[in-house]
Amino acid sequence: MANIERQTRVTTRPKKRSPEEYRSSVLDMLGMSSPYEHAITQARHDIVIARPAVQSRAETHFPRIEELPQASGEDAAAAGLVQRLWQATEAVDQDLIIEDWGPEAPLDRTVGRYRWAWWPVLLGLLVIGTVLVVMNLRGIPVSQANDLRQDWAAAALNVQGSVTEAREAAAVITNARSETASLAEARNNLIRFDTSSATLETMVSRPFPTPPPLASGDAFDALKPTQADLLGATDLVESIDDLLSDAITYRSLMEGSFLLPPLPIVADEVTLSNLGEQIAATVSSTRAAVRQLPIGPSFDEHRNRAVALVNRMEGWQASYLNALRLADIDAATELKTEITDRIIGLRNSVGEPLALVQSEVDGAFDQLEALLSAAVAELAVPVD
Repeated sequence: MANIERQTRVTTRPKKRSPEEYRSSVLDMLGMSSPYEHAITQARHDIVIARPAVQSRAETHFPRIEELPQASGEDAAAAGLVQRLWQATEAVDQDLIIEDWGPEAPLDRTVGRYRWAWWPVLLGLLVIGTVLVVMNLRGIPVSQANDLRQDWAAAALNVQGSVTEAREAAAVITNARSETASLAEARNNLIRFDTSSATLETMVSRPFPTPPPLASGDAFDALKPTQADLLGATDLVESIDDLLSDAITYRSLMEGSFLLPPLPIVADEVTLSNLGEQIAATVSSTRAAVRQLPIGPSFDEHRNRAVALVNRMEGWQASYLNALRLADIDAATELKTEITDRIIGLRNSVGEPLALVQSEVDGAFDQLEALLSAAVAELAVPVD
């Protein structure tokens, strides 16, 4: 019957013991529970605690307390120590413990507090992330504005570097004594000036990027005065180029106009017929050329003189040919002298409109260099 009871599996959960009881058992085992017990433990080395009997393979549990032999007399203290230690290590049903386990109320409160403690952390991370995103978005327009500053400054410096060469070309074009080959070379020297200005105008004319949400466009607004100056500079370059082009055109048209054939004071019928055809062709081509002369403050006065001379030539040719036909040498001579002097005077006075163009171009160059210098200095300071 006793064997059957030893083989019976423990199906009840042992009595729950407090940490103080377990701590007391360990102190008793080490002989530190009290001076009396310590003295007993140190004095009695002959006390031998018998090991439990070896269980058979069929036994699946340790002996219970009531199955242990009872001690008496001197061994009471040691037996009590063994009994308490045995109770502390008594076998229990593991399956039953797992099934019945549940957190106590203090543990539940701790876990709850631990779970709720994450919300401030997550909220803080969210706030920090939002601040970083906003700061990054606000930095985008500043970065873009600084990139525009660098691009505009480089393009403005290219235009500024070509001004000296353009001034020299303008001096050649507005010089009435310059030869045709020199004019062509000077016109080619203006290509860099025109190209660099066109590049600058293309950059500056582009609309500013749209700022992202929550970002300010103040960095772009700060560039608007400089943008206006650079656009004004490109307008000056265009006006300079137009003036110089008009000067070349004016000179070319005037050189191809008023080219009368040799004017005799006596002529036979055959010579008179051929001369009449040549004078008529000259008047017609000159009229067409004068109509194409550029218009502007620098050219208007000289152009009006050319128009008046063309109108005079239409009536002059009839009077001159009639004097030749009548063999009126005095009248033919007078008419020849009149038209020749007026043509020479008009062609020699081409330098007057060219000088006005030179003066206007020099003023535009000075204004251009002032705008470019101020713009480059402004663009050299990046936006913070």
